[in-house]
Amino acid sequence: MDHQHHHSNSHPHQHHHAEPSPPPPVVHTTHHPTPPPPVHHSAATHHETHPKNPLADKPSVRVYCKAKTDYSLTIRDGHIILAPSNPSDPHQQWVKDEKYSTKVKDEEGFPCFALVNKATGQAMKHSVGATHPVQLTPYNADHLDESILWTESTDLGDSYRAIRMVNNIRLNVDAFNGDKQHGGVHDGTKIYLWEWKKGDNQRWKIVH
Repeated sequence: MDHQHHHSNSHPHQHHHAEPSPPPPVVHTTHHPTPPPPVHHSAATHHETHPKNPLADKPSVRVYCKAKTDYSLTIRDGHIILAPSNPSDPHQQWVKDEKYSTKVKDEEGFPCFALVNKATGQAMKHSVGATHPVQLTPYNADHLDESILWTESTDLGDSYRAIRMVNNIRLNVDAFNGDKQHGGVHDGTKIYLWEWKKGDNQRWKIVH
């Protein structure tokens, strides 16, 4: 009996031997100094690829309708509206980007274009349907997006044209209630898509 007891006592001795292994974790500290530099790098490249930059060199256009020629298409509070013309306001300066004009045409064969605001870099986007306001979306020139493409109709007289969706020319850009019978254009008139009503509030000019 006494003999067996002595035998199990030799186990703790072996355990003692295994103790010197924990020190290696010190290597961990070299991990700390490396992360900061890459963070700086990505911030710098982000600046260079700003969506507004490609538009800076392009000539700007003014967009107005026959119902009130001294008012221009502009962006205010995230909406496209008509406001008194101010040539020095970049929110009234648009770029008529015809990058995809040879690729995408409407059913009558007219070439498409995007209207991109110089101040915000946003493009005018189709509304969700008839009698709804047009929308805004960030413009990416390298991405073909039909929902921001428009075409102009034939000359409707005095060089005014309808501006309509490239994929549904029955819906026209419309200064909401901007015709004389409905009160006319005022500062803040919203821009909708509407079926053709022949009104002066649906006849537009895009001029340099």
